[in-house]
Amino acid sequence: MPTPRTQSREVCSFTSRQWSGRPADGAGAAFGGFSVIGFVICLLLMTFTPALRDVGATMMFVAGFATLFTVLAIVGRKTSERAFLQRLTGTVNEVILELTAGRTSQLSPDGLRSLLVEGGSLPLLVNGVSGLHLKAVRQASPKPKQNAKPKAEVVTTTRIVITATPPDYGIHSFDRLLETVTTDPGFNSAAS
Repeated sequence: MPTPRTQSREVCSFTSRQWSGRPADGAGAAFGGFSVIGFVICLLLMTFTPALRDVGATMMFVAGFATLFTVLAIVGRKTSERAFLQRLTGTVNEVILELTAGRTSQLSPDGLRSLLVEGGSLPLLVNGVSGLHLKAVRQASPKPKQNAKPKAEVVTTTRIVITATPPDYGIHSFDRLLETVTTDPGFNSAAS
């Protein structure tokens, strides 16, 4: 018996710059940068405020300044990523609704986040027939050559794909569904 041929189509893709799932990454570097900026500002303020000329007051000012702006940067990144995840969830849910014609398979933003972070696949039923799976596939950027300067940040591209595998017992309606998925111009071709 021949093995079933799996077809996959890309629903959407994004990079780790758009959504990383870890908005607090790089907080230490941001704190260090804001500490330097805070110290420079403190030096400027010392000319007008004699109280800041004390070492303890200077350290408190720099620490408070760096902490405040690091927290604001993390909150801003988290808000941006949450909005991106909401839009991504809407796009994925539209495709799921088109394929399954049922709202029961649709994802919440937390469900999509779990799928993206943990990997795996989400099985989808089409009129009670299994064979469709929603998957998140990560691809790291190509490694630099030996003599090239290393990049500071590795960008990862994540593709959300729907894979279709005909069931072992095969039915005519699933073959028509597979044909519709593979010929629909709304889906971009993706490698299986």
